[in-house]
Amino acid sequence: MTKNVGQKLKVLRQTQCLSQKFIADKLNISVPAYSKIETGGTDITFSKLLLIANIFSISIIDLLKIGEKDNQDEEFPDLKKQLANLTDAYNLQQKKIIELHEAIRSKRA
Repeated sequence: MTKNVGQKLKVLRQTQCLSQKFIADKLNISVPAYSKIETGGTDITFSKLLLIANIFSISIIDLLKIGEKDNQDEEFPDLKKQLANLTDAYNLQQKKIIELHEAIRSKRA
């Protein structure tokens, strides 16, 4: 799966005319470390995947859907559903944090 994700990241990066250095700088890692992600030489963490999705202004689900269907989709049929649930939960938490922040700001004013 790592290699497929890496290939998708490479295609996405190239279609947006971005360099590996640009993405590596945004992830706060070296260019060789990012290159290993694209080539499948290293695993990518969920947090890095989330940062990359944010760089391209897409959801993690959309990031994983880019390009051809993974062969491992059949091996892990619930993986995308679980990831979608995690993404929804994360987005809900972010929304709650923003609402709390706004409530605190309005009480101070």
